Amino acid sequence: MKSRRAVRDPSPFQTLVAHFVRRIFASEDEQGTGSSGVGVGAVLAMLASPGAFASIFLLDKYSTLLQWFRGETNFNLYTASVGDEYFFVVLSMTITGLVMVLRWNRLLPDRRDFANLAILPIPIRDVFLANFTGLLGLALVFAIDVNAVSSFLFPAFVTMSDGSVSAFAHLAIAHLSAVISASIFSFFAVFALVGVLMLVLPARLFRPVSLAVRMLLVIALLGEFLSNLFLQLFSGRVPNLRDAYTRWLPSYWFLAIYEKVLGLANARMHSLAQEALAALAAAIVIAVLAYALCYRRHFLRLSESLDLVGPATRAMRIALPDSIAAHLFRSRFEHGCHSFVCKVLLRSERHMMFLGGYLGIGLLLAAQTAADSSIGRAGPRALPTSDWLALPFILSFFVITGLRFAFDMPAALAANWMFRGAIGGMRETPESMARRFMLWAVLPWELAIIGAVTAARFGWVVAFEHTATLVVASVLLIHAVLIGFRKIPFTCLMEFDTRQLLIRILCCILGLLIAVPLFASLELWMMRQPWRFCVLALLAAAAWFALKRRNQQMFLAGDAIVFEQPPAAAFELLKLT
Repeated sequence: MKSRRAVRDPSPFQTLVAHFVRRIFASEDEQGTGSSGVGVGAVLAMLASPGAFASIFLLDKYSTLLQWFRGETNFNLYTASVGDEYFFVVLSMTITGLVMVLRWNRLLPDRRDFANLAILPIPIRDVFLANFTGLLGLALVFAIDVNAVSSFLFPAFVTMSDGSVSAFAHLAIAHLSAVISASIFSFFAVFALVGVLMLVLPARLFRPVSLAVRMLLVIALLGEFLSNLFLQLFSGRVPNLRDAYTRWLPSYWFLAIYEKVLGLANARMHSLAQEALAALAAAIVIAVLAYALCYRRHFLRLSESLDLVGPATRAMRIALPDSIAAHLFRSRFEHGCHSFVCKVLLRSERHMMFLGGYLGIGLLLAAQTAADSSIGRAGPRALPTSDWLALPFILSFFVITGLRFAFDMPAALAANWMFRGAIGGMRETPESMARRFMLWAVLPWELAIIGAVTAARFGWVVAFEHTATLVVASVLLIHAVLIGFRKIPFTCLMEFDTRQLLIRILCCILGLLIAVPLFASLELWMMRQPWRFCVLALLAAAAWFALKRRNQQMFLAGDAIVFEQPPAAAFELLKLT
C-alpha cells in the first residue's frame, strides 16, 4: 500500500516544478484575487493556431490543380518554399518571444513565492533547480507546440506534387530544424536578457528598465513580423540578402539552417547557419549563467521588493490647484476618475506594456510612411503630400484606439467598491468622462506640435486647415469608439469575448488601411480649393449627429453604468409560444 502511494504522490521537487509551471499560466491579477487564468490547454491551442492557419493559406500556392489553371509548368517547389519558410521562422520567433516578454515577471519567483517557500526547509538550490527545470520544459513545449502543425502541413503541401514519403520527410526535417531552433533561441534570448538585467541593475532600477526593454522587444518582434507578413507572405519572396543590415537579423540565421539541411545553401548561407548555431549556444549559456548568478540575490531580496512599477509612496506628488481643477473638470467625481485612469496607465505594468507596445507599432508605421513618402514643396501656399498629411492621423488613430482597448482591461477589481458607492451623486455619463480624457490625450500635441511643425513648413494657413481637420477627425473617432461605453475605465469585470475582439481588430485594420489614407487624400483635395472645407463641415456635422443619436439609443436601452459585462449570447431564443 505504501509503495503505491509513493508512486502516486509527487516528490517535493516535482511539486516545485509544477508550481513554477503553473505560475507562467496564472492570472495577471496584480492584486492576487485568486482568479484563475487561461488554462494550459487553451494557451497551447492558441499558440498552435497561427502556424496551422498560415499553412492552410499557402495551399493555394502549392496546389497542383491551381498551378495548372494558372499555367505554372516550371514550378520549383524547393526554391519557392524558401520565402514561405522564412515566414514560419519569423512566426516561430515572434510567438515564442512575445510569450516570454508578456510573462517576463513570471520567469522568476515573486514575493508570494518567497512568503510561501522561505519558511519551508527547502534549500534555495532546490528552488532554483525546480524553477529552471520548469522553464526548460516550457521552452521545449512551446517550441514543439508552436511549430507542430506547420511542420506537418507545410511539408505536405509543398511535396504534394512529388508524392513520395522521402521528399516529405526531407522537407519536414529541414522545417523542424529551422523553426524549433529559432523558437528555442527566442526563448533563451529573452531569458538571458532577464538574467543580465537582474545581474547588472540595482533592485530599484530593475522594474522600470525591464519594462522599457519589454516594450522595445514587443515593438521589435511585432514590427519584424508585420513587415515580413506584408512583404513575404503576400509576395512569396524574402528581402534582399545583400543588404548589410539583414546579416544581423536572427531570422536569417535560422533560415540558413533550413537551406543547409535542404541542400540549397550557398557559401554565405553556410556561414549564417554556423552563426545561428553559435548564437543559440551563446543564448543558452548566458541564460543559465546569469540565472544562476543572480537567483540567490533575487530570492533573498524579494521581501523588500514591490509588485508595482514605481514605489508605493512617492517623494513628489503633482496636484492641480482647486481653482484650475474646477475649470478642467465638471465635478470632483470626474476629477477622481481621471486621476485614477492616469495612475493606472502610469503604474500598472500590464496596461503600460499593452499601451506602450500598441503605440510603438503606431510609431513604426508612421516612421515607415514618412520614410517612403515625400514631404512636399515648402512655401507660403505650398501643399504637403497625402502621405505627409496621414502621419498625424496614424498617431491619433493609435492613441485613441489604444486607450479604448486599454479601458476594457480591468485593474484592481477588488477596490471598485469605491466607485460603486460614489456613483449615486454622479452627474456625468461614463462615456462623457472617457471622451474628455481621450481629448486631453490627443488635442494638446495635435494643436501645439502638429500645428507648429506644419506652420513652419507650409505656413499658417495650411497649418490651420490641417490642424482643424485633424481635430475634427479625432473628435469623430472618439465618439465612434465610445458608442455604448457604460463603465468607468479599468473597473469593469469583462469576460473574454473572441467574436467582439476579432470585430474590433478587423475594424482597426480596415480603418488604418482604408479610412486614414482616404481621409488624408480628402484633406489634400480640400486644400487645393479652401471652399471645399465646407464639404468637410457638412460631413462632420452629419457624422456627429448620427453618432450622438446612436449613442443615446444605446444608453437608453441599457444600464447607466455597469461593473460586470458578460459576453453576448451565442444564440437567442425566439420565444414564439
